Amino acid sequence: MNRGEFQEVEQLFSKCLPITDHVELCRLYVSYVRRTNDVITGGEKARGIVVQAFEFAVTKVGIDISSGDLWNDYLDFLKAWTPAATWEQQQKTDLIRRVYKRFLVIPTEKIEQVWSTYTKWENEVNASTANKFIAEKSSEFMDARSWNTEWHNATERLLRREVIPIGIHNDNNNLVHTQLQLWYKWIALERENKLNLKDDSSVQQRIEYVYKQAIMALPFVPELWFKFNKFWLRSNEEANSNKCIELLNEALVLNPRSYLLTFQLSEMYEKDNTINKATETYDNLITFLTNDYNNINNQIESITNRELNNKNQEENTGEENNNENDDSDNDDNDDDDSFKNPTFQLSEEDALLLSKLQEKKDELNKAITLVYTKLMMACKRSRGIKDARGIFKQARNSFEAIGYEFYVENALMEYHSDNLKTASKIFELGMKHFKKQGEFLLAYLDFLIMINKGESIKVLFEQGLTALLQDVNIENENLNGDITSGANMRLQESKNKENIKKKNCIKKLIKKFSRYQSVYGDLDLIKSLDSRYEEYFPDDDSIELFSDRYRGHSIDVIKHFDLGKEDTSHEEIDTGQETKRRKIQNPTVDEFTPEVSNNNNQPTNNKDAVQNQQQPQNFVGNTIYNLLRVLPNSSYFGPPSDHLFNNTKLVELFGNLPNVPTE
Repeated sequence: MNRGEFQEVEQLFSKCLPITDHVELCRLYVSYVRRTNDVITGGEKARGIVVQAFEFAVTKVGIDISSGDLWNDYLDFLKAWTPAATWEQQQKTDLIRRVYKRFLVIPTEKIEQVWSTYTKWENEVNASTANKFIAEKSSEFMDARSWNTEWHNATERLLRREVIPIGIHNDNNNLVHTQLQLWYKWIALERENKLNLKDDSSVQQRIEYVYKQAIMALPFVPELWFKFNKFWLRSNEEANSNKCIELLNEALVLNPRSYLLTFQLSEMYEKDNTINKATETYDNLITFLTNDYNNINNQIESITNRELNNKNQEENTGEENNNENDDSDNDDNDDDDSFKNPTFQLSEEDALLLSKLQEKKDELNKAITLVYTKLMMACKRSRGIKDARGIFKQARNSFEAIGYEFYVENALMEYHSDNLKTASKIFELGMKHFKKQGEFLLAYLDFLIMINKGESIKVLFEQGLTALLQDVNIENENLNGDITSGANMRLQESKNKENIKKKNCIKKLIKKFSRYQSVYGDLDLIKSLDSRYEEYFPDDDSIELFSDRYRGHSIDVIKHFDLGKEDTSHEEIDTGQETKRRKIQNPTVDEFTPEVSNNNNQPTNNKDAVQNQQQPQNFVGNTIYNLLRVLPNSSYFGPPSDHLFNNTKLVELFGNLPNVPTE
């Protein structure tokens, strides 16, 4: 507009006006029309074009609470008209009054000031008829003014109408969440119809307008797009189907990694029997997620390779120093070298980054597995089992790290399609990849129990238990290594959590097999299972395994009535949390619990005992971290049997010390 390139201006307006409801954009459009249609030189034709532009603008955004300036621009334009004849003057008056009547029922920001201007204008036009026209609109004006007050109270005068270019996940200051709640309050206010609109379509129009303003301000919040789409579907699903699909496609351009929008759009395509577009929607999401997964994997490899190179450089430097020391006759230097640590440890920064990257990688692995699973199910529903099998093959070839859940869901899909033999083969194939995954073993065991394969159940149990126990033992050996920095302690904490998770899977596997044997097996085998469980987990309460066998689907009578504990039999119990809860409820006498009274077998201060149990056991501070960094590797202290702390030798050491004078 500044350069007078009106053809370019019109092309821009033609692109943005149909899809954008924005007051200032409409005011700019009207300004352009007035600039290119001068009423002084163009006469009535130019005035008519400008009036049409104003009508277009107020029809599009005139219900906005911020549209007061646009309405005033319209009124000022009409009032500036100087009619040449009496009939034109009457036409001008009627036109201004018509605009005022439409304007005054809209709760704009300065509505009271507009009402004052209107009443003054009516009295100037004709004092005898002013009261009549004013009375006709006073009731609707009062509703609009009251609504305006309620809107300000609901939005707390904190609502931001401009674009906020972040989403929920990077909302560090809670800005997006706060704004989202304010928009929902505005929508709720519109649903209540406090303006007393008699036409339901007018209410729907106002709600739709607020949704459009909300997604304009928060374009990277998938939740808003989803609810807007649902609003359209509830209004008229058949008529709005295409409009909703366009809306969701627009939303996915801005939120390409949104599971919510992808699944919703694919469902709509599937309902319209356009399965090709449904699968394409899934594929687009998989592409983005896979790229993210590969990028994170590359970052992890980059860190590990860099640390490995640094380690090799340190080792080479250490070898050179050792060669120089070998040529030296100084025995003291040889002793000093024995305490040097040639191994390389991750820096604090790299260890934290590596831990976060690994968490993201695991999350993406599960997410990609889920999306592939949903894609497979969609193909099964719309095209049949053959296409679903094609997705199973495609996923395994395209994403080698796909999770066990995909195999389980595919096997169950085959089973429910009356393909028991194929389902069994899928589980057998999964065993080659996930034999050390406790969750897969539990799912496989459930499947075998469901199809009543007695011998296969026993074989799977023994194979799975052996693999899990071996994996836990290996992890325990790794966890007994040296800790030379706070960074590596954090990595070890992560390994500890994974190890606990595996132990919980072992517990669940034994309990599930024990419940199965209690119904279809014999007591001798159950007794053997109890012994093995107590051997693997000597710190667990023996009642826990026993009561688990006798719990019902909706009640655990032993735990509830005999032990007086919370009944959680209706849900799967996290064994680790349950054990922790049991220890808190029934503390035993050791170096970490208070003294126990002989009368009631309860801690003398139960509240303090519970608090002590719940406090995190983080005894290692920065001072200890710094000390551990400079200590030599445990391999310098003899064979592996000597690496662990030996309190007997320590007592002997102190016992053999000569008497030290106190002064």
